[in-house]
Amino acid sequence: MEINTSQILIQLLLALAYAIPTIFFIVISIYYLLKMGSRTDGILILAGNIVILLSIILSRILFIQFAFYEKWQGEMYSYVSSAINVISFMGSLAFAIGVFLLMKKIIKTKTVAE
Repeated sequence: MEINTSQILIQLLLALAYAIPTIFFIVISIYYLLKMGSRTDGILILAGNIVILLSIILSRILFIQFAFYEKWQGEMYSYVSSAINVISFMGSLAFAIGVFLLMKKIIKTKTVAE
């Protein structure tokens, strides 16, 4: 199979577009940690988004290897892709727990102030 460079670039640009919100959350969580100090909620949000970003990058590299370079067999691609999805799920879970803790803190502070 001839390698189509334009298709590979399209896949990489799609990955970048998909990763933009994650990068945005990483920047916000770093800013939060710098202003508020090390807090569990900020650390979970940051760690979760870093894991998600790495999963996005790995899944795109894996797809390019499978689809364009034919380096992987279908079964192996399925196993590795599933493992990356599980890791991404754990990152999303860490992010969600961090947001929950942050919201819980904000609601508690607002309730006390009223």
